[in-house]
Amino acid sequence: MVCIIVVNRLLMFAFKPLGLPRISAEMLGGFILGPSAIGSTKLGTVLLFPFKTMLTLETLGNLSLIYYMFLVGLEVDMKPVSRAGKKPLSIALIGLVIPIPIGYALHGMMGYQDFSKDPAYGTRNRYGPLFWGIALATTNFPDLARILSTLKLLQSEVGKIALSSAVITDLFSWILLVLSIAIASDTTMYTITTCILFVAICLFVVRPFVAWLVSRTIRDDSDSYNEYHIYFVLAAVPLFGYITDSCGCQSMLGAFMLGVIIPEGELKNTLMEKVEDFVSGLLMPIFFLIIGLRTNTKNLFDGTTSVAVVIMIFFLGFCAKVMSTFIAAVFMNNMSARDGMALGLLMNTKGLLALVVINAGRDLKVLSIQSFNLMVISFWIMTTLVSPILARTYKPTKHLSNYNRRTINSLEEDSEFRILTCIHNPRNISSLVNLLEASNPTRQSPICAIVVHLVENKGRAAAMLIVHDACKTEADENRETPHLHNLNSFENMETRNEGISVEQLTAVSSYSTIHEDICSLAEDKRVSLILVPFHKQSITMEGGMENDAHSPFRDINKHVMDNAQCSVAIFVDHGLSSRHTHGGSKNQSSMQRHFCMFFIGGPDDREALAYALRVSRNPRNSLTVIRIFPREEDHVVDNQSIIGQEEEEEEGDAGLKAVDDECIKEFKLKARNYPSIEFVEEEIDSLDQVLNLIRDLERRSDMFIVGRGKETSSPLTTGLSDWSECPELGPLGDILVSSSCTANSSVLIVQQGTTSSEEKHVAGGELKEHVGRMTWQVPEVEPADFAAFVHRRGRPALGHDDEHH
Repeated sequence: MVCIIVVNRLLMFAFKPLGLPRISAEMLGGFILGPSAIGSTKLGTVLLFPFKTMLTLETLGNLSLIYYMFLVGLEVDMKPVSRAGKKPLSIALIGLVIPIPIGYALHGMMGYQDFSKDPAYGTRNRYGPLFWGIALATTNFPDLARILSTLKLLQSEVGKIALSSAVITDLFSWILLVLSIAIASDTTMYTITTCILFVAICLFVVRPFVAWLVSRTIRDDSDSYNEYHIYFVLAAVPLFGYITDSCGCQSMLGAFMLGVIIPEGELKNTLMEKVEDFVSGLLMPIFFLIIGLRTNTKNLFDGTTSVAVVIMIFFLGFCAKVMSTFIAAVFMNNMSARDGMALGLLMNTKGLLALVVINAGRDLKVLSIQSFNLMVISFWIMTTLVSPILARTYKPTKHLSNYNRRTINSLEEDSEFRILTCIHNPRNISSLVNLLEASNPTRQSPICAIVVHLVENKGRAAAMLIVHDACKTEADENRETPHLHNLNSFENMETRNEGISVEQLTAVSSYSTIHEDICSLAEDKRVSLILVPFHKQSITMEGGMENDAHSPFRDINKHVMDNAQCSVAIFVDHGLSSRHTHGGSKNQSSMQRHFCMFFIGGPDDREALAYALRVSRNPRNSLTVIRIFPREEDHVVDNQSIIGQEEEEEEGDAGLKAVDDECIKEFKLKARNYPSIEFVEEEIDSLDQVLNLIRDLERRSDMFIVGRGKETSSPLTTGLSDWSECPELGPLGDILVSSSCTANSSVLIVQQGTTSSEEKHVAGGELKEHVGRMTWQVPEVEPADFAAFVHRRGRPALGHDDEHH
């Protein structure tokens, strides 16, 4: 056990940079320790694996297979099969129908009539072609999902079709395997009859009883499930296996059915959490060792079959699933040849299911040693080649020529606002729901919220089976983190507000690359804003933040902001669900939220202003916009210090300021129709005045909205980035988050999406940029000054809640 685990882990570590799947390392580890390498030496035959220990090893290998099948049964979901569309269903069926006869023919090419004379096999070898065909037709879902996650294809159309088709293929493959085992047994009719009766009793008698027992346990036991309930279920796994083994079928069927009849809920999630790591990390390596000990590549060319025939069998076996899937995809579903070939390679992913099929055939003595060796090597090559070939030849096609224009500022007033919301902690869910509802979703201007649950890919089957849009027809609970059951808050929000539509998805990837999934999904869904939670979480009533400086989500947020083509906002949650009192009746005040936005200038601030304007249109919200800038005398001194700069830079600064002025002018015109909006212009001498201004507003502000200021240079923020704790928040955002005066107010830091050369062109002093729905060009003359809603030095107005201008 120690040897196989160490070898497997070393190979996984070596294969990871190459992008090869885990199953390839596990199978190769078995080959290395088997008679193909170490197993043929004295070290293997005498010290590691003496013949007298083989019975114990095979018993443990079979026990691991039984518990693995129990886990497969726990994961079974008939919804993808019963509600599958035309594409995945047709691809799965064609992928089953065509490879089976091809496998039958390939088995004949091996010359099985030569080894049929062996009395150890008798006449049952005539069923060998059936096991060959089923093994060639299989697609192992967990390994396929891991490959898609590595290649960043989980959310692509090809990835979704492949996952749905794999679920259907897996289900039918298990059914065919059970029937094949029954047919290959000595008592065929007895085996088939008793197995059908056993399945029927499990589904229609035992399952209702278990559901009633589980519901009674939840109602009567305040502590829910304890270790004795888990032990009882785990002890029942070999019991059910023994029953089906007594029926003449393999024990895998009984363990599988026990998993199927466990009802959805906490018990199933707890079993997955308790059993999966032990089975996949400790027991299953023993099964791969047994496969490796049974495989001897030296006997692959034993003289009965020529090298040319073996190579042809390799080639035809590889092409069987690929070409059948290609035909179904291109000629039946009108997919492109490029996508069809990629789908064929993905569906050719072999894994544990294929090994189970041929291992069962060898146990039943319907497959010879040579055919077993050939198939094991073939499946290892097929699975190992899929990921490198696709990584170098296939990238999903995207028609996103205009996507880089998807910002909040460029949206039509009556267009759909698409927001991608990332979730990695349940504590943010309530505030995120309130923020979405506060963003003024209406029939005329709806909001489409794409809620993405971020799950780290640890190589576990449970994590791979929660891709909601590909394999689930409804938003299921996250098995990786069962405490996220309150994700139904998003569905309830959709029910309460007819202006919001919700789509829940899951991004399963390593934290180092999960930002690629987020940005790719944002492009596919054509969203205008990605909303990511701050990596630190509030842990005290006073708004204290937990010390999480090494959180992987901080790097995720940075990478998203650096790579996203749309706008990105970091949401610092200090309890947006709480609502401040602003006077008036109790019922009215409880429905009111006040937002405050600081405007310094630059593209990020203009994007934040566009979002603040949308929020202000909600009748339950009020908004204060404060434009702050240095005093005139400070600004003059600053200008005198840069006399030596080039004239082109001065023209560029003037052009950027003109864009800000025009944006503020347009905001004022729109804000006149909303009495809940207050606009203030403030001249600031120092940073202390900024903090005093924040303290004055904090008492009545539920959330502050600021721009990140990525491309903005202002005397007000000069030098702040040198000592900022979180530079990704920008200078003003970092002050708001780290300051104790905003302990009870949430903060939203907005960054405008990357603009293209068409959107922003600076040449000869000209600058074009989208302002609202218009493309405005900076005039040669400075625009006229417009009267402010509140005159400069208007801070005293902030102290009166009823003075809205």
